[in-house]
Amino acid sequence: MIQLIRSGLLTATLLVSSLASAQVTTQDNEAPHVAVRYGDLNLATSAGIHVLYQRIQRAAQAVCPYADSDDLKQSGIYRTCREAAITRAISEINNSQLVALRAEHEKRG
Repeated sequence: MIQLIRSGLLTATLLVSSLASAQVTTQDNEAPHVAVRYGDLNLATSAGIHVLYQRIQRAAQAVCPYADSDDLKQSGIYRTCREAAITRAISEINNSQLVALRAEHEKRG
């Protein structure tokens, strides 16, 4: 909880596969990332957790390549990137309610 109060900001660094990283260029060869702000949310509530999860999902969608591709290979790269980004962001926040929400979404597919 102290970590959440201190930062109120999450930087989702993406683990992009080597194929995707050739297509995604960033300054100084960093992995693509986006800041997800959540200082305005109360993570002790279900509503706050759901809003944060939605923000994380949108951020992952925004920075992962091939989001709208019809190509199966590119679509697979997108899914892998998105899942890795969401997993990493949730791990960095380290909130049990957020972890539980993620597990619920994974179970549903």
